[in-house]
Amino acid sequence: MQAIDLNLRISSTHRAQLAVLPRVGLHPVRGATRCRASTGPKSTLSGKSPIEQPARLWGRPGAVSSEPATSTSTQHRGGRPDGPDDDKPTWGVFDLARYGERWDVPWGAGRVAGGMALWFGSFVGVGFVLVPQLYRAAGVSLYDLPPEDKATFTLVCQAVETAVSLLLVRLLTAGPIARSGASEQQLGLFNFSPAAPFSKPRGWAFWGLCGVLASPAVVGGMASLLGAVGYEKAVGGQGTVDGVAGMIDLDLPTYLSLLAVTGVLAPILEETVFRGFLLTSLTRFMPTWAAVVASSGFFGLAHLSPRDLPVLSALGLLLGWSYVRSRNLLTPILIHGAWNSGVLTVLFWLASEGVDVQQLISDLREAAAAAS
Repeated sequence: MQAIDLNLRISSTHRAQLAVLPRVGLHPVRGATRCRASTGPKSTLSGKSPIEQPARLWGRPGAVSSEPATSTSTQHRGGRPDGPDDDKPTWGVFDLARYGERWDVPWGAGRVAGGMALWFGSFVGVGFVLVPQLYRAAGVSLYDLPPEDKATFTLVCQAVETAVSLLLVRLLTAGPIARSGASEQQLGLFNFSPAAPFSKPRGWAFWGLCGVLASPAVVGGMASLLGAVGYEKAVGGQGTVDGVAGMIDLDLPTYLSLLAVTGVLAPILEETVFRGFLLTSLTRFMPTWAAVVASSGFFGLAHLSPRDLPVLSALGLLLGWSYVRSRNLLTPILIHGAWNSGVLTVLFWLASEGVDVQQLISDLREAAAAAS
């Protein structure tokens, strides 16, 4: 029988352990028996050689198997149950080491920078040029729209922007992924699967609910800090909530239009771009924590509101860390959508109680400025 190289049958982590075995022509069964009798350790499982030990030992420290074990680095970066014991995975919420895993993206810095520039150009072009021109061509004046029609206009803009953005991200990444020879699933990219929502350690719903519960503290804490140091007074201008408040009217169509924008479309677009594309790409060039911080900063800047930049960046940090742990974009989409929907619902409830929402926002800002 033709000689068989033991290196092809033994996992790389145990090659040194078996280096002393003779490189001879081996029968698949007799050769293994000969090795065990001459140099190998005694079997502990019904007289079988270590090479034939069962699959439950594969990948365990000190185990020998007839199948290759995944390397330590691949296990760390590939999404295995990363608890202290493979048989008993844990959430590890406070295990900081688990927040440092990266992605192996198959594209370079030029595609990242160019892709983000193209995306921002398309976002501005659709929202400020294309859709407004279509409205004007139809004879609709954007300056005299009632709140309900403003909400519909916003919905149309957001729907087109979302479609264009998702298409652009697909065009930017499909080629490199195909050339890499691996699938999106194997690379851990653009995962929207609803499966295993509470499966340790990456259940997307678990991390999403953690983020939903933490978001008021994160946003509220940053807002309080900004008020204490007088940031909003120094910066001035309007925030993102002002634009929504100006469209609030006590009718269901307006609420549903804005809910679709803020609670569904905007989270899908922004999480795909800033977490699914930008954050994962940056982990190729910098530590994961730095990629989370950088992508959060770009997330805040993209809203074009200096007043809200620190608060939005803080929210971006929460969204980024939750995505690092779950590796599923449904997690930040859930957190983002829940936060936006909650704020919108509170504003509509206040309006239904007869509160002038815009005046309330102005009064709150003046009170915060006076306190600082």
